[in-house]
Amino acid sequence: MTLLQKLSLAATISSATFTFASSIPSKTILPDNVIRCEPNAGCVTKTLYGRSYKVINTARFTVMVAISHEGIYTRADVSITNHTDTPLAMTPDDFRVEVLTPKPKILLYVPPANLVLPPPPLPAATATTPAPLPPTAGSAFVSQSPSAVADTAPNPAQSTSEIESVDAAVKEKAIQEAAEKAATEHNLSATSIPPNEATSGRVYFERDKHAHLINVVLPIAGLVFEFPYATKK
Repeated sequence: MTLLQKLSLAATISSATFTFASSIPSKTILPDNVIRCEPNAGCVTKTLYGRSYKVINTARFTVMVAISHEGIYTRADVSITNHTDTPLAMTPDDFRVEVLTPKPKILLYVPPANLVLPPPPLPAATATTPAPLPPTAGSAFVSQSPSAVADTAPNPAQSTSEIESVDAAVKEKAIQEAAEKAATEHNLSATSIPPNEATSGRVYFERDKHAHLINVVLPIAGLVFEFPYATKK
């Protein structure tokens, strides 16, 4: 075999090897400081405050995100819990949304002062049923035996206890609902989260109506939490 033939054969083998290797999809290797919400990474889904949250739990932080569309924005309801023994400095200015498909781009955080949101919907009118009128003098007289009257008469002690129990349950439920509602009705702002405490609120981003797959990215204390979402058309 001549030298020219040997070079030609080597070039053919090298070209074939490169083509084969490039056809194998490469697995994404995340940096050590990136935590992506995936089932094998301990990420779970929970329904809280009427929204479906993706939840990442670590030894240092618990980070929860639920997304929706509001007006011309992508809204993210974010909750961050600090499990460390030192305060955690956090600002939504560092947050962003990455559009992965069909065309990669970055959607930036929109500060509350720059938001242009539609007015909130008016509360639905509550239909009231008129109370029945008391019997008049011309009404038919219905007699009742003493035993029937005794059976229908309320027990004052029992009635008071039941009313107090119901009132306590109603108040507790109202307080819980108010706290849950407040957690989603204010904007998340830059703050320092004390040890073993949490902060939550809404974060708005620019929106791409043509996006298919997005990634909500929250850099927090040197870690980067990623929450992938497939957006609906």
